[in-house]
Amino acid sequence: MTSLVPEPALKSFLEEATARYQVALKSSTAAVAYLKKRGLSEDSAASFRLGYVESPLPGHEVARGMLAVPYLTRAGVVSVRFRRLGDGDGPKYRSVPGDPPRIFNANALLVPSDHIAICEGEFDALAANEAGIPAVGIAGVSAWKGYFARCFKGYRAVYILADQDDKGQGLEFAEKVAEQIKNARISPMPSGHDVNSYVLENGADALLNRLEIKR
Repeated sequence: MTSLVPEPALKSFLEEATARYQVALKSSTAAVAYLKKRGLSEDSAASFRLGYVESPLPGHEVARGMLAVPYLTRAGVVSVRFRRLGDGDGPKYRSVPGDPPRIFNANALLVPSDHIAICEGEFDALAANEAGIPAVGIAGVSAWKGYFARCFKGYRAVYILADQDDKGQGLEFAEKVAEQIKNARISPMPSGHDVNSYVLENGADALLNRLEIKR
């Protein structure tokens, strides 16, 4: 199995890339507007070290003009994925070739809490965290690996927030994950919504109430 811990030289490269793209975000009107449209606060963008690929480092040229979404851990940056700004041509997301699937926002696993949420996608995890729910993101059903399940032992409740703005992939993802995690609770979003759009339209309290979580 490919190691999930990058070599020191790669970790240094990822830190350099994250720092560069984070600085570039501040001067990108389009990127800042996109994040605002998605309901993400400046504090969250800074905390998660989101960036913008204006001047890509070697190997990231195909991500020029995209958002940079680093995967942060206690040990530092272990990966970066890229997200297209809004609609347009080309893939919505890009990953570095050969990079193994990982858990986005693994730091949520360090938060003292008896519950945690699993979302399909980084921006849904960001939205849940903004709402006050410790949440991680998985980059699609094929990115879930069975060994991830061990990270969720000991929680009173593991909420799997299922998208319903697709053709059933969200529920497929939720059911696959729930099969492998004790105390999993599938919580589908209303039809036509993912977590991000639901919070945008209804507010953070609506998501908390839906899961019966008290602040």
